[in-house]
Amino acid sequence: MQLQEKAHRILQQPVCDRCLGRQFAQLLSGYTNEERGQLMRTVVAMSIDKEGYSGAIDLSNFRGFKFYKLDANPEKKKCAICNDIFETLHKTADKVVRTGKKFEYNTFLVGTKISFDLISREEALWERVGIDYCEPIKAELNREIGKLVEKKIKPSFHSKPDINFVVHVPENKVDTQVNPIFIYGEYQKLVRGIPQTKWPSKKYKTSVEEIMAKPFMLATRGRAHKLHGLGREDIDAKCLGWRPFVLEILEPKKRKIDIKKLSKRIGRGIKVRKMRPSNISEVRKIKEERADKTYKAVVVCEGIKKSDLRKLKPLLKGLKQKTPERVMHRRADKYRFRKVHSIRTKFISKKKFHITAKCEAGLYVKEMISGDNGRTTPSVSSILDQTCMCKELDVLKIHSSQKK
Repeated sequence: MQLQEKAHRILQQPVCDRCLGRQFAQLLSGYTNEERGQLMRTVVAMSIDKEGYSGAIDLSNFRGFKFYKLDANPEKKKCAICNDIFETLHKTADKVVRTGKKFEYNTFLVGTKISFDLISREEALWERVGIDYCEPIKAELNREIGKLVEKKIKPSFHSKPDINFVVHVPENKVDTQVNPIFIYGEYQKLVRGIPQTKWPSKKYKTSVEEIMAKPFMLATRGRAHKLHGLGREDIDAKCLGWRPFVLEILEPKKRKIDIKKLSKRIGRGIKVRKMRPSNISEVRKIKEERADKTYKAVVVCEGIKKSDLRKLKPLLKGLKQKTPERVMHRRADKYRFRKVHSIRTKFISKKKFHITAKCEAGLYVKEMISGDNGRTTPSVSSILDQTCMCKELDVLKIHSSQKK
């Protein structure tokens, strides 16, 4: 279909400059759709004045034009596609700005949810004239509202924003989607008896996550928080090595915070370092990494000699572990092979000794000691041929590529 024929078909109903020009959006860089519409409308008007009016085109499309061969002063009609929604975009932009006043943000993005009727009218036009060079109305609305908002405020229009504004068209309702703040750090847990993350029940009064999040929640006035750690230690274990994490603050109203100052307000029992701004990409890296760890365990047993501890060298050949009984409610019941990279022992008494071991990610140390009723083989218990239990467990080091 020739461009002029396409324009003639479009103008068989009242159409604004933007909706006309949008059908040629992929032609001529550097022009707005409104400018393209004005150009095409003028070309069609000139062809009418040259060839005469056939009656197929709606003359309301040429209000303000002066013809040599046609005496016409048509009434203005609303655009049959957008219903003149573009004439009210300044009001829409004002509403977006007002909606965003309760939030602090440096970047924003505008999206739209358009009505079924508006989509249907645009698709009906496409069925008549084709989609060869067009741009969807949704894309133009997103861009034009964003440009108007940017002129009214300091924050900039950005593809990875602090806040998303969703405008419902034509209802002119504005929703907000506030993107979270991400904060990287490394922590030590110096006390036993608290979980890493908040439990659904009230079994534990607090957690590493809640202790760390408290000063940041107060500063940002966020709605909620999440802790993304590189693995986790048992509730009754200390983490003396530095564990990388990202703290996520959901729907913050304030974003300009002094991370270093706030990190000093984190409660007792938890130490942090290297806290800085982060992002979702770093969260993914932390969640995907499998880092080896060095543990120190205090083991109690029925009775041993110092020389018995030399028998534990076979552990270096690796372990076959079935999912421990204590975590079967949240883990698939299957066998896993795990390596022990190094092991050192220290005799304390006939009924107590220490094991320090560097283990592959995912190895269950308590079960390496107890045997977990035969679900881990070999184990300290099976090698020494007696019941051995882990009385205390500390994470001494996390061998992570995240640390710099």
